[in-house]
Amino acid sequence: MISRRALLAGGAGSALALSANPRIAVGQTNEPIRIGVVTPLSGPQEFIGSFVKSGAEVAAEMINKAGGVKGRPLQLEFRDEKANPAAATTVARELLGLGYNLQLGTISSTVALAYGPLMQQENGINLTCGAGTEKLNHENYTPNVFRVGDGTYRMRAQARFMAEKHPEVTSWTGIIPDHEYGRTVWAVFVDGLLEFYPALTGKTPTIVPPVLVPYGSGDYRNFITQMMKSPAKGVVNATYGGDAATFFQQARPYGLFRDRILMDAANEFIVANALKDQVPKHWTGSHWYYANNKSQLSQDFYQAYVAKTGNRMPMGWAGEAQAAVSAYAAAIAKAGSTDTKAVIAALKGLTWDTVTGPRTIRAEDNQAIKNLEVIQIEPAPGTDIGFKVSDYVQIPGAPVIEPATPGQKMTLRTAS
Repeated sequence: MISRRALLAGGAGSALALSANPRIAVGQTNEPIRIGVVTPLSGPQEFIGSFVKSGAEVAAEMINKAGGVKGRPLQLEFRDEKANPAAATTVARELLGLGYNLQLGTISSTVALAYGPLMQQENGINLTCGAGTEKLNHENYTPNVFRVGDGTYRMRAQARFMAEKHPEVTSWTGIIPDHEYGRTVWAVFVDGLLEFYPALTGKTPTIVPPVLVPYGSGDYRNFITQMMKSPAKGVVNATYGGDAATFFQQARPYGLFRDRILMDAANEFIVANALKDQVPKHWTGSHWYYANNKSQLSQDFYQAYVAKTGNRMPMGWAGEAQAAVSAYAAAIAKAGSTDTKAVIAALKGLTWDTVTGPRTIRAEDNQAIKNLEVIQIEPAPGTDIGFKVSDYVQIPGAPVIEPATPGQKMTLRTAS
């Protein structure tokens, strides 16, 4: 005979096992669906990680307020990966051990690449919110890692836009950090220049070798002097975050951008917030520009974000976090399960709504196709923030995305 104590102990154990297992069928319980968010919460990329964190929280709160996923609320668990592959894989393993097979938040290319083998080996999924390397969905492709935001083709879109906006600027160079992200930005931008300038203007652009700089450089003056000698009339910048603010500030006395067109990869408002009315006029890529997305979802997300954070100028990484959380919600609802294999199958080919409009994940390589956004920033002396957005362009992703070649190196055009 089973004693009452044993029965109660068994029941408690079953309840504990149920609450610790997020992979039970959706609709059979009201237990939370647990998602791990691994993003920089300290270190030099903490600023970007803060937008991922807040964006994910707001997205989950909105989904939960609407009833969750078939009655199950989303529960987020955060970990700091410091934009460092070793730290990231350590906390990812910790979360996997706790039953968090569903993870999101990665913004660093090197971290996202490190996640591939780990997630495949440990039966988890990672949705990256910003990693730019082309290797992620090409030669380093794994079915367990998805890029729900823009990736490699963002720089192709920006190159196409330059061909349309500035057909007269046919010589280009760059200031490029010598690391995975920087090299990717330059290589893909050149690929886009060499395709779209001839196609749209009938002119073949001149590619001037870029100035390579160390990551985390505090002094760009020698590199700026080198760039001043370049004949190129267009410059793409891939320095990032605080590095970009330092570079732009040090370049100002030299007049580096006085007679040049500047296309910044994706700093959004980072440099402008740092330099205020001293910021040079430039274009920059944006993952989500809140002021020009008029969909109800975008407006609701923006209002909820401002209410939660007090920040009336969120950057696009918050939008990418919204896309990741809502992708999981849509895939789980579609699969009827949080099991890794079922969610992977549901994510492949998934079309779902986001703050930048509908996105579709290519089944072949786990890359989302989305609208790309570019904004122009220029000084606005006398205003509260010191700068303004003077132009905004949305570029459809489908015409500029590269072909899917999972497991194979991406073919890029190069200057002869």
